Amino acid sequence: MRTLATVLDAGLGWLYDTVQPDDAHQQHHGISIGLPEYNRLYGFCPDGAEHLPVVVVNVAEPKLRPYQLPANPLTPRELDDLAAELERRGFPVRTTWNGFPAITGSVGLASPAHPTLVAAVQRYHRGCTVHPKRHVFCDCEHWRAEGARIIRPRHPTPEGHPRE
Repeated sequence: MRTLATVLDAGLGWLYDTVQPDDAHQQHHGISIGLPEYNRLYGFCPDGAEHLPVVVVNVAEPKLRPYQLPANPLTPRELDDLAAELERRGFPVRTTWNGFPAITGSVGLASPAHPTLVAAVQRYHRGCTVHPKRHVFCDCEHWRAEGARIIRPRHPTPEGHPRE
């Protein structure tokens, strides 16, 4: 069964321990790993506020009401608990924002992501070298192949079997 611990292991391992190829690019928003049992989606952004990593928790399937607060927001302590767990795991937290009563909350980390992942994000921002006028919106084979070379985290499926 996927747990918050397995999600954090996979996402933080990807941010800090996974060496990326020098011919791959990664969109700056990073990757997301779901925790469907708890209606949560965790994002691992390598280049967020102040060019430092951000861990984001989102309600995966929010119940929105017109002109009112969401019916199923993050819990009042959820963002603080996530920040405390990241600190407990040795990842210093710089700041947090959003959270209860919203459907999303962010934890800004204090240490840069792996240098090869940071370089992959910089290559993304550089844009397509074959079609520079298209920048990051290119859809040519070269640009798609460069994006496909990024190494994704391994994380358990809901059945508990590893997958990429």
